[in-house]
Amino acid sequence: MTRYWKILIICILFLGIAQAASATISVSNIAIAPSGDLISGQTSVSASFVVNFISSGGDTFSSSDTLRLSTDLTDAHWNKVLVLEGVDNPQPVEIGPNVNINGWTLAYPSNKDVQLRVSLEGTTPSVSQTGDITVFRVADSVTEVVKTKTVINPGEIATAIPQLKSDLAAIKATLDQLKADGVDTSAAEAKYNDAMSNVQKAEATTNYSNAQTYISQVQKAITDLNTQINQLQTADSINKASVPIDQTDEIITYLQVNKSMSNDARLAPIITKRERAADLLVDARDLSSQGNYEEATNKANEALAKGQEALSDAQALKTQVDSNPLSGIGSALGGAGGAIGGVLIYIGVIVLIVVVAVVGIVLFRRRRRWDELG
Repeated sequence: MTRYWKILIICILFLGIAQAASATISVSNIAIAPSGDLISGQTSVSASFVVNFISSGGDTFSSSDTLRLSTDLTDAHWNKVLVLEGVDNPQPVEIGPNVNINGWTLAYPSNKDVQLRVSLEGTTPSVSQTGDITVFRVADSVTEVVKTKTVINPGEIATAIPQLKSDLAAIKATLDQLKADGVDTSAAEAKYNDAMSNVQKAEATTNYSNAQTYISQVQKAITDLNTQINQLQTADSINKASVPIDQTDEIITYLQVNKSMSNDARLAPIITKRERAADLLVDARDLSSQGNYEEATNKANEALAKGQEALSDAQALKTQVDSNPLSGIGSALGGAGGAIGGVLIYIGVIVLIVVVAVVGIVLFRRRRRWDELG
C-alpha cells in the first residue's frame, strides 16, 4: 500500500509539472517609438505589445508562476488590459521599472481566449557611454522576450571625432610612406577619403543618431584600413627582401658562366646564405597568405638581412675576380686541384715570359751579327 501511494504521488507531481510546462507565452504586435537610436537622458520612449498565452492543456497560465515585466526606462508607466474572450478588462496603471503579475490573474481554462495588452511610456536613462538598454522584458519561468535599443551619449561624439581624426592622420602618413616606396595604395586611399568624408558629416550634423552612424562607419573603416595597411606593408617587405636574392643570383650566374667558377669553393657559403634567405622568403609568403601579417613581415625582414649578407659576399668575390682575371681560371679544376692548377698557371706564365725574353735576346744578337757582316 505504501508503494502504491508513492507511485500515485509521483504521478500527480509529474502531471502537475507537465501541465505547468505546457503553458507558455509569446509576444506579438510589438511597436517601439522612436524607431531610431535614443539620446541619453532626453528621448521619450513608448512601446506596446501583446502577451499571448499558449497552452496545450490545463490552464492558460500556471497559477503558481508569475509574469514579470521590466524596463530600463526611467519614470516608466505601465498600462495593462486583460482581454478575455474579446472583452477588455483594464488593469491598474503601475509605475516603476518592474511589474509582477500573479499567475492567478492569468490562469483560465485553456479553451479560453486570453491576452494581455500592454503599453509602456518612459524616458531614456542617462548613460556614461553609448550602448544598448532594455526597452522592455517579458518573462515567465519558461520564456523570456527582450527588446533593446541603442542609447547615445552625446558627449562621446564630441570626444570621438578628434580621436578619429588623429587615427586617420596616422593612417594617411603610413599610406604616403608606402606610396613613396612604390606600393599601390589606391584602394586604401579611396577608403581613407570616404572615412574622412564621414568624419566631416558627423562633425557637421546636429542629429546625434546620424552622427553616431557616421562615427560607427568611420570606426569600421579604420579597422579595415589597418588591415589593408598590414597587408601592404607585408607585401612591401616581401618585395624588398626579394631584391638582394635576385641580385645575388645574377652574380652567381655571372661567376659560374663567365668565369667558369661552378666548382669554386668560395661560392659555396654565398649560395648557402642565398638559399637560407630564399627559404625565409617562402615562409613570409606562406604566413601572409594565412593572414598572419606581423609574423610574415618579421620573416621577410630576416630574409632581407640574410639576402643582403649573401649579396655583399657575392659582390666582394666578383670584385676580386674581376680585378685579377687569372684568379678564376684555376677554379675550373675544382677544390684543391684548382688551387694547384692556379699555381701551375702562374709558373707557366713566368716560364713563358722567360722564354720570350731569351728568344728576343737571341734574335737581337743575330741581327746585330748580320749587320756587322753586312
